[in-house]
Amino acid sequence: MKFIMVVIICFGVDCQAVYEQTLYDTHAACYEVAKQTTQFMQQMYPQSSGEVHCFDEHQFSEFEKMLEDGGKPTLTNPDPVSGIEA
Repeated sequence: MKFIMVVIICFGVDCQAVYEQTLYDTHAACYEVAKQTTQFMQQMYPQSSGEVHCFDEHQFSEFEKMLEDGGKPTLTNPDPVSGIEA
């Protein structure tokens, strides 16, 4: 199973999803990059809120379909402790 890192970043109520084409072989590998990404995003955009997810291919497919159907990315937990929901 492969994993895809998805970043949801919000400025106020405007949220956007960003994901890379890189597929990770394990959840642990994705999670390690997600932790680094979280730290980087917190430093670069301190006034934003967001989450970083490590979705498997099925979860990512469902997420992508939701976006294609006009859905908007939202935070599942508006104030996560670590910023990582992997």
